[in-house]
Amino acid sequence: MLLKSIKKVFILSLILGFGFLTSCDDDDTTKIQEDIVDLASADSNLSILVQALQRADLVSALQEDGALTVFAPTNEAFQALLDSKAAWNSLDDIPVETLKSVLLYHVLPIYAPSQNLSDNQGVTTLNGEALTVDLSSGVKIESATGQSVSVVTADILARNGVIHVINEVLLPSALPQDITDLAIATPDLSILVAALQRANLVSALQADGPFTVFAPTNAAFQALLDSNSAWNSLDDIPVDVLTNVLLFHVINGNVTSDLLTDTYVNTLATGPNSEPLSLQVEVTGGIEFNGDSKPVTGLINIAASNGTVHVIDKVMLPPNVVTLALNNAGFTSLVAALTDSRHTTDFVSILSGDGPFTIFAPTNAAFQALLDSNASWNSLADIPIATLDAVLKYHVVSGANVQADQLSNGDVSTLGGTITIDLTSGAQINTSSMQTVNILVGAATNDVQGTNGVIHAVDAVLLP
Repeated sequence: MLLKSIKKVFILSLILGFGFLTSCDDDDTTKIQEDIVDLASADSNLSILVQALQRADLVSALQEDGALTVFAPTNEAFQALLDSKAAWNSLDDIPVETLKSVLLYHVLPIYAPSQNLSDNQGVTTLNGEALTVDLSSGVKIESATGQSVSVVTADILARNGVIHVINEVLLPSALPQDITDLAIATPDLSILVAALQRANLVSALQADGPFTVFAPTNAAFQALLDSNSAWNSLDDIPVDVLTNVLLFHVINGNVTSDLLTDTYVNTLATGPNSEPLSLQVEVTGGIEFNGDSKPVTGLINIAASNGTVHVIDKVMLPPNVVTLALNNAGFTSLVAALTDSRHTTDFVSILSGDGPFTIFAPTNAAFQALLDSNASWNSLADIPIATLDAVLKYHVVSGANVQADQLSNGDVSTLGGTITIDLTSGAQINTSSMQTVNILVGAATNDVQGTNGVIHAVDAVLLP
């Protein structure tokens, strides 16, 4: 099909272009046996071009009878193209359709030796886009992307056309930029790029995705380094720590700001049992991530070929269950209960430990209902500390990180006694005080995964 298209374009171009490109004398090419591909294959400095033609399945097209003009990039030109993108280590890394489009941009369906070219002459290539001839200083070809490429060897005649060797690969349009390309091209993300390199994550963000990346600025990374006296550079951060921190800034999917809601999203970082860590997203009153990281004005929704980048003002550290509760406005009563100064149990220290923990977390409304159940309880301070202590322990399962899909019917031991999971009518908990409490199933309320455990919101305070 491609060969037929080339023949049709060739005939049409001869008719339309006859006025400004004269055809060659028969004597110029009739005695030449080699076609364009033969001549390119015989030139060691055009070997990458030949490989590119093979990969793009264009070899036979340039062996056809007719009269073609090929602007042939040198090996050095192709290497410069590969070097221009971090993801391209070889021709195999260039998408075939991209490579084919670029190669066809180097082919004219007419015979155009140098003597037939004129200054400011526009010519249409086989990919449908134009090139412009510039003869003001030597022979140069200007591309649609503003390149000015020099012809270094002209008029290599073949039986089916002519080759002009050029010193740069012509680009019909800007190359697609993946997330890593965008980061590399942004000076204020240079430390992020260095971090990705150290954590060996560059290739991960060059994959097809799509991904959404929250990209901390250089100032954000410097603040991270300044937060730890032992960290003078990225090299001082343990690689495993740096890797999980970076992966905490990446989620699957192409999530632009208009799709954000008050919820939690799974990141590529993992916690206990390799469960994805949860990133808190808040949009009410302004966009905020992980409790206190904000997007940089004007630097959100940056489109990449494999996703979206939002530049943020703080490096987000993966949270434990305590931090998750502290950051959630729906758990302020729970946090107040855990941090009551009357406690002899240091709940914050315990729940900041390795765990893992599974926590059934009452909402603010659940705590208000508890206060309303006793006329003498106007605030948490009115609840006897021994009672509050026992109640809080009853919400914590130690030594287990149990996601919702891992819950099963039966008794579960908590730090304060036994609860019973009942899945017969939804996700519910039966307490020893004969309560039936609902686990609030939803992205914003359960399976909220931290580094040392998981939180499930419940609609009532569990009473032992």
